[in-house]
Amino acid sequence: MQIKTIQTVEEIHPEHIAGRTVIIIDVLRASSTIVTALHSGFASVTPVASIEQAYALRSPTTILAGERYCESIANFDYNNSPTALYKTKHSGKHLILTTTNGTRAIQKIEKAEDIFIGCFLNSTACIMKALSLRHDITLCCAGTRGEFALEDGLAAGLMAHIAKTLFPSVHTCDLSEGLEACYLQLAPQLAQRLLTSTTGRRLVEHRHTEDIFFCSQVDFLQIVPFVHEKRILLSSSS
Repeated sequence: MQIKTIQTVEEIHPEHIAGRTVIIIDVLRASSTIVTALHSGFASVTPVASIEQAYALRSPTTILAGERYCESIANFDYNNSPTALYKTKHSGKHLILTTTNGTRAIQKIEKAEDIFIGCFLNSTACIMKALSLRHDITLCCAGTRGEFALEDGLAAGLMAHIAKTLFPSVHTCDLSEGLEACYLQLAPQLAQRLLTSTTGRRLVEHRHTEDIFFCSQVDFLQIVPFVHEKRILLSSSS
């Protein structure tokens, strides 16, 4: 079994998807928001590319969440904030989510064999679920505004490390190896490092520091979201 890491969604090619299990990683904050939303009782999350699509899906059973360049969207119920979603239960509701990077990344890899949503919050549960399917795995870092995001790479490095620890026969690409080494070095001060990443600094400027600390919690939630027919659901086996 092989694990390959892709630095940004722009670098995804068909060979990274076909017949493979893909884990999309957007630590700050789409992946963390999706994982938290399903933990908080939402029946599903629907990622959409545009604000207009989100508005069109508003109904008594839906909640709208999202951001554009860290800014809140007018008339949305939530920013793209896992911390806010964690504080309130929404049993049976459906979350409509649109973000700058993460939701676009999910749509780009929709033809993969299986698609899971991963981050620090569910890293072990997510990579273990992916490994159980016994396909080659692609760790797709969403990136930030077309560039590599350190926090996504560190989460990919953590997942590669977990996979190699559990299954020593797993082969990882050079990038996965390098990111694993980075994660192991930075793990003791993970939250502080995320605060000074490019995305982290933007979130601090927009007063979302609480989200950064929340998103840096490793294995805080033991759930695995998966993509099915353009919706994200909670894996029944997680």
